[in-house]
This record gives sequence, C-alpha cells and structure tokens, in this order.
Amino acid sequence: MFDAARIVLAGGERFNVRYLCADTRPSPLFKTTADGGLFLTRDEAVSHILNSTVIDEYYRVEDIELEVPKGDFKSVAVCGMSGEILGPASHHSYQTKLIRLHRERFANMPFEDFKRRVRSDTTPETIEKWKEQASKGRRWVYLKGEIAEGTEPQAFPTRAEVEAHFRRIHAADSVIELRDVNVAGGIDKSKLSHVLFIMLRNAVENARKHLFDISQKLAAGLERRGLKMFKRRSGKMFVSRVRPRAVDPSVVFSAPLAKIVELLKQNSGGMHLHTLVESITPAPPKDEDAPPPVDGEAPKLTQQQMEVLKDIRWLANEGYVIEYSDGMIFLGVQGEPAPVKKAEEAPKTEKTEKPAKARKAPKTIAPIVDVLEDVFE
Repeated sequence: MFDAARIVLAGGERFNVRYLCADTRPSPLFKTTADGGLFLTRDEAVSHILNSTVIDEYYRVEDIELEVPKGDFKSVAVCGMSGEILGPASHHSYQTKLIRLHRERFANMPFEDFKRRVRSDTTPETIEKWKEQASKGRRWVYLKGEIAEGTEPQAFPTRAEVEAHFRRIHAADSVIELRDVNVAGGIDKSKLSHVLFIMLRNAVENARKHLFDISQKLAAGLERRGLKMFKRRSGKMFVSRVRPRAVDPSVVFSAPLAKIVELLKQNSGGMHLHTLVESITPAPPKDEDAPPPVDGEAPKLTQQQMEVLKDIRWLANEGYVIEYSDGMIFLGVQGEPAPVKKAEEAPKTEKTEKPAKARKAPKTIAPIVDVLEDVFE
C-alpha cells in the first residue's frame, strides 16, 4: 500500500488537495469559475482573470493604425529595467504607459522608486522606433454583449477601460465564494494565492514523507471497489484482487499445482518467481554459439515454463498463493487450517448445570490494519 501511495503522489494529476476554511475564519475562499483558480480575496481572483488567457473569452484584441506623432522630439523615456520605450515625457501617452507598466510588471516596487529608474534616450534610432510603435495601436472589442442590428460591437481604446468594464460587469459572476474546495494536486502556481500554493506544496511533501495516512485513505477506496487488504511481511499492508486463503486439506490439486504448493511449504520465507519456475522446470543449457542477450530484454521461456507460470497465476487468482510486485511468491496463508472439531453431545440427565458464562474480553481499540488481518487470517 505504501508503494501504491507513492505512485499516486508521484503526479499532481493523480490526486486532489482539499482546502477547508476554519470556523474562525470570517471570509471564504474565492474560486474563478473559468479556470478553477483559488484566491484569498475577490480582487485577487479578478486580477488573475484580467491577466490570464481567460480574458480572451470576453474581449478580442485588434491592431489598428494610428496617426504618426508630429513634432520635433529630442529624447524619449525608457524603462531602466524592462527596456520598454515609454515615449517623450511631454507626450500625452507618457503617463498612461508609465502607470500601466508599473501596475503590470513592477507593482511590488514603490511607484516613486520605479520612476527614478526611468532613463532618457536621445539616439535617433530609439526615437524613430518609438514613433513607429506609436503609429500602431490596439482596441479591445467586447464579445459578450448583445449587438443591435446595424451597430458596431462595443470597443475600448485602452486596457484600463477594459479592466474597469470587466470589474463592473463580470466581477460578480466570474468568481464564486466557497469554504470547502478541492483543487487538482498539479494545479498551476499562477492559479493560487501564494500562501495557498505554499500550503499545497508543504502538504504534498509531508504526505510523501509520511505515507501511512494516504495509504489508509487509498485502502478504504480500494476496498469499496472490491479489492482485498491483508497484512504480511513484517506487518506491511498489501492489496490484492482476491482474499488470501489457506490450502484446505480437502482440496485435491493436480500434480503440477501440488508441486508448486509443496515447494512453497518447504520455503516458508517465500521464493522468487524465477527461482520457483526454475526449481520445477529448469531452463535448457545455454548455447555457447548464441548471441548474448540484449540489455533489458527478458529471457525467453520454454513451453514447459510457460505452463508453470500459468499454474502459479491460477493459484494466485484463487488466493492460494500471493505473488508480490517484487517477484516474491508466498503461500496465501502459511500452514494448514486447523480442522473443525465436532461438538460432543452432552449426556442427557434429569438436571443439567448451566454452563458458566464466558468472561467477556475487555474492549480494546485495534488499528484498522489489525482488524483486517484478523478477518483475512
């Protein structure tokens, strides 16, 4: 079961992580309906939508031609960190670009510190490049609104107007409030508040270090689907399609099956599948002239060895033997089952004493693994 837990935890797409708000937390969590992002505040959730590909479902971006800026510009402002050209400080678009760049890429820095990093560039090439950029613009066409016949769809000339429109029209229905949320274990980091992502990462790392809890949850789910749990090999929990059982003396096996069972009885510590097959049907001597086997290629089995494998698989499917994933083979239950004793009839007398009541064993709380072992034993 620990191996199964490791397999599940190896990929984030194989499990979910649950966030549950404490009763003392006044506000819920905020989930984006479009992509399943989870955030601590509604504003953070809306900002995520505005800066993700989800916004493309609401607005279409179109490139448009604008008039080339007129005037004798001696210099242009350039962001000292990103290299983006902001334009001449005297141009009407300068402040808008400055504020937008700070908000979108450097919001963690004080605005005044950001402004001090803006430099002036006087090279003709940079000025011409700015003019070329300024002659090309964008507009955002709204896709969700109804368009009256003979009219154009609603469009916005700036990104700021788009964000204001989205917050006014769609902020309420694009985000829902929840106090109990499941998200995929492999959810993208950008879809979680930073604190929630740290919590997820710590929870997964802790689950990988301490496999007992996840293995128990996994065991419960497997049992509901008809699989069987049992404890073997130093108390480790295993899962199988069938319940292991002892070899009943009344069961008569064919000679090949009986030979397998007898070998396993003689080797109470178990036998590897290859060793067991070789003990019954040894492989023919190797041909010295044959080419060496390719690395990773399984050795070819004879027809007799294939028959032995089929017999082992039949015993495993019936629960008489256990075939582990590491290749070890054990009897399903070591030893023979105790014979059932027939109850002796008590002699009839005129007056028989009532048997003394058996003392009840003290109640104990046993772990689920011990209870399951008692059931299967």
